Amino acid sequence: MFPFINLGFIKLPLYGLMIVTGILSGGAICKKLCAVQNINFYDFIIICAVAGGLGFAGAKLLYILDFYTPKYFFKALGNMLLHPKSSGLIEGGFVFYGGLLGGIAGYFLGIKIAGTNVRTFLNTFAFAIPYVHAFGRIGCFCAGCCYGIEYTGPLSVAGHFPIQIVEAALLFVFAFVMLGSLLSHQRHAELVSASVPLFLYYILYYSILRFFLEFLRGDEIRGSVSFGGVVSLSTSQLISLILFMADIILIVLIKCRKSDKVKQEEATETQND
Repeated sequence: MFPFINLGFIKLPLYGLMIVTGILSGGAICKKLCAVQNINFYDFIIICAVAGGLGFAGAKLLYILDFYTPKYFFKALGNMLLHPKSSGLIEGGFVFYGGLLGGIAGYFLGIKIAGTNVRTFLNTFAFAIPYVHAFGRIGCFCAGCCYGIEYTGPLSVAGHFPIQIVEAALLFVFAFVMLGSLLSHQRHAELVSASVPLFLYYILYYSILRFFLEFLRGDEIRGSVSFGGVVSLSTSQLISLILFMADIILIVLIKCRKSDKVKQEEATETQND
């Protein structure tokens, strides 16, 4: 049983309270960031709504795929849709990477609906996602899920390593570094002209962070992939590796394209002189 807080006629689980706190406080901060960057906050809300909806679906789908074998995936999915309460899957867990991938798809759909540029809100989301995610991890701690390996040293909780709190702390560090950069007017000018959006550095940071934190996770329902029976990785570790490599390639391509553009501009200026 999860701990609850009674707010009059509202009975709110602590993990739900943490997520709501993250979304509301993150939204207030993002409103300020949009003003600093001179971008439309209402477009940001539209994109968040679409990305959030697809992110929720993606997080749930990957959870079901982790929980059930591919053979029973569609049966479980159908059971959840036809019997949402009795199946228990609606109230079950979520997998963050499913939410991230679904949210990225939702971002591209959202910018189409809002009619804005792809890069416009990427720096803002480099703060928003780790910030809200950190509150979500605190919610996991309150719910007792995603627990760490057995551990009885300093700061242990119920005989386990407090992996949720460690991840939340490291996410907050990155989020506030991004916030400081975006709120600094001098730094903001540099970020606007930078070739690589901050969101790609967030993907780089989190893929490395998540890969190594997985070794400190103790919960078993996380899915695993075995390579010849020699190496076994969790689903999240495999996704971390794929995202890391894809992100590195994308950053290099963007930097090369920027370099070629600068060289072309310099060559054009030389010819004009």
